[in-house]
Amino acid sequence: MKENLFVSASPHITQKNGGVRRIMIDVIVSLCPVIIAATFFFGYAVLINIAVAVAACIGFELLYDAGIKNKFKKGCLKNASIKDGSAAVTGIILALNFPSFVKVDAWDFNFYDPRIKVPTVADMVFSFDTLILLILASLLAIVVVKMLFGGIGKNFVNPAAAGRVFVFAMVGLAAVQTVGLGLDASTGATWLEDKVTPNGGTLLNMLIGNTGSAAVGETCAIAVLAGFVYLAARKVIDFKLPLVIVGSAFVFAILFDGLIGRLPANEILPNAAAHMLSGGLLFGAVYMSTDYATSPNTDWGRAIYGVGTALIAMLIRVFGGYPEGMSFAILIMNIVTPLIDRYVYPRPFGYVKEKKEKKKKRDKEAAKV
Repeated sequence: MKENLFVSASPHITQKNGGVRRIMIDVIVSLCPVIIAATFFFGYAVLINIAVAVAACIGFELLYDAGIKNKFKKGCLKNASIKDGSAAVTGIILALNFPSFVKVDAWDFNFYDPRIKVPTVADMVFSFDTLILLILASLLAIVVVKMLFGGIGKNFVNPAAAGRVFVFAMVGLAAVQTVGLGLDASTGATWLEDKVTPNGGTLLNMLIGNTGSAAVGETCAIAVLAGFVYLAARKVIDFKLPLVIVGSAFVFAILFDGLIGRLPANEILPNAAAHMLSGGLLFGAVYMSTDYATSPNTDWGRAIYGVGTALIAMLIRVFGGYPEGMSFAILIMNIVTPLIDRYVYPRPFGYVKEKKEKKKKRDKEAAKV
């Protein structure tokens, strides 16, 4: 008899990844290539934005947990929920969902010279507009979406996606301006805004990140793919869900732009590939749609969730008045997730479906009684 056997209470569950903190560390590690690429292409303002967003998320969660939840009782800081690292991850993802430099025309307190219509790299240190918007987004993501609903694992939508959508809806960001350092990554319009038929060089630039971007985290597809491979290898995320989202979006791009939009045959596939490599499709599929609390629990449920996310995102991109759509799609499918889990569930262990004849016979006998 082995001496290392032990008796445990039900349910008999072990944590393969070392718990929440280990998972969050893996997510942060996987985001390092994205952060490096964003910093290269858009400057060290990216690092300032990340630092502010992380500090804001941790600060708001600490204040809520220690002050509102525990009334500043003795030991409230020792047992604070920020130790699991989820607030830091939310801050990083939130900052990567923003431009490096934001100017809101309704505000007049920017760090650069207000006489300059489009700021250049030399004029830009960082933007107070960006930092204020990040703090507002952090407040909503942590306090409203996460903590008010019970903390990690109980939020009904992805906090980072909710924070981004809230800020963009609040101020419109019609006057967003971004400044890039690396090669051609600059203030120019993203591909989703003009949708000029991409050639091989354009697709290559999208892949490496040498192109305009509305959010610094989505500029380099290679960096996002590297993070995806790491998370999949560590079994932190279900690798099938991002593949379903991206594959479905590719099909919908062919259907909507190619067949309904009547693109020339030689432009259909390059156009669909550009949809995959531009905007927040890849970043959202890997880092926001795979949130444990807001995605379905079964394989078939996640398949429905992934196809639905891709469908909504592509409908907004092609037929809506908004060039992006991934964050809205994720939030909508987050809300649908409980409905998916209600009707899509695994067969109980040992269950054998009763044949129709036996069921009818049993029902007749029950009716006679």
